[in-house]
Amino acid sequence: MDDSVLSTVYWCCMGAGLLFPLLQLVLDFLNLDFGSGDFPLPFSFTALSFGVLVLGAVGQIVLVLGGHWLLSLGLGLLLGVLAFLALTYYVIRPLKQSAPPPVQSIGDLRWKEGVIKLAPRKDFTGTVRVLGASGSYVTYSARPASWVEEEIPVGTRVLIVEVDEEANICTVCPFESYRKELERQKQKGGF
Repeated sequence: MDDSVLSTVYWCCMGAGLLFPLLQLVLDFLNLDFGSGDFPLPFSFTALSFGVLVLGAVGQIVLVLGGHWLLSLGLGLLLGVLAFLALTYYVIRPLKQSAPPPVQSIGDLRWKEGVIKLAPRKDFTGTVRVLGASGSYVTYSARPASWVEEEIPVGTRVLIVEVDEEANICTVCPFESYRKELERQKQKGGF
């Protein structure tokens, strides 16, 4: 086989391996990934593009260094497949497995953890930041629970114990305050 033809194929592989992920980013509708983190190997178009890029790069390097075309093709295919499998198994799969449980609406926030961003008081509505379904943080209005006596300073980890969906306000309390309230209710026989 003519090395110039194979060299052209390798350059096309490298170009496609770089171009397709960029198009996927720019044209958002090219999301061809499927499979959850529970799959042994979820398919990822990005990992496939990386494998094709490695195939082209390794094949071209072997050709430039004077290797036989069969060696360049074999080594390129082997390392391209290994690159695809490694990226899928060690990067894509763990990322899909670690996705947070989605929060669909404000009503789903009950019993979730958040962080106070603007301190709420009995007479003032503050804000609480919660990890949303997309992996980004979302801020909601917050007020302290009725049994919370102490101030809830900014940065405090809190538990959302109630949600008023009509007013879009979360009722929050610090974890320690919630434990004290549970003990108090147990002593009264409330739980």
